[in-house]
Amino acid sequence: MAGHDETLSTRDRFRGALLGLAVGEALGAPAEFLTAAQIVEKHGFLTEMVGGGIYELAPGETVDATEMMLCLAESLADVGGLDPEDVIERYRVWFESQPHHVSLTVRATLLSYRAGTHWDLASRRAFEILGGPTAGNGSLIRCAPVGLRNYGDAEMRHDLSHRESTLTHFDRLAGWSCVAFSDLLTAAIHGDLREQVPAIAATLAEEDSRVSTMLTDTLVAEPEELRSSSFVLDTLQTALWTVLHATTFEHAVCAAVNMGGDTSAVGAVTGALAGAVYGEAGIPPRWLAPLQGRERIAAVADRLADLALAPGA
Repeated sequence: MAGHDETLSTRDRFRGALLGLAVGEALGAPAEFLTAAQIVEKHGFLTEMVGGGIYELAPGETVDATEMMLCLAESLADVGGLDPEDVIERYRVWFESQPHHVSLTVRATLLSYRAGTHWDLASRRAFEILGGPTAGNGSLIRCAPVGLRNYGDAEMRHDLSHRESTLTHFDRLAGWSCVAFSDLLTAAIHGDLREQVPAIAATLAEEDSRVSTMLTDTLVAEPEELRSSSFVLDTLQTALWTVLHATTFEHAVCAAVNMGGDTSAVGAVTGALAGAVYGEAGIPPRWLAPLQGRERIAAVADRLADLALAPGA
């Protein structure tokens, strides 16, 4: 990871986080569920917005990570903070718009909510219906706006990151992973990501040792230990490792998505974290140019910065 660029403003890093999320997803989505070898066979080393894939995307088109992130970010900006009922209602409207992709856990939750289950119980009902763990990465991939809105308040950031995750993911591991990511995002914006990982891990040790152990293990992990899957800890570890070992935004995101597997998710999470490190200025213009919803994403990032960075916030 390159040194902290003091010339970048915090606002540029807010924009970098949300634009980076979308860019990473758009780069990775065409390779969704391919192995690393299959990506090489089809694309070589993937470095461009190629489109296509199982979702038949246009170059620069995004899927669920960016779409749900925008629902969450615009709710936070419109309301001023987290209103869970407003957020899940926005998710319902998005769900009914027939998006390209909805994860199994999110789908089960929103079907339950749409059928009349109270918003605060819908993820529990989905957990019961699915009959198994729901520690997928579906809440992690969208959660960056909560960290940004509560940039200056660690206690609020922790509480609301976990709370927002439970709207769709009953499994507490998903929630604590979102808490960890919100702290990692804050550290990235501060410019001391690597230095803060042990402290973030220590903060979470009593809440969920699985998350804490993963964070400390990542600092010494070898590349062959990484896995790109839909399991929340795999996605978070791969994103953190690639950003820590990269020298540019492009380096980080390309390394992550070319691992194969759940490439849209790992691209989104890596892109958000790398965007917080390198800012909007560090994202290649050739990736920003075709990005679907670019102006909308930048606008809501600015609104979140206005709220989070206001005097007394």
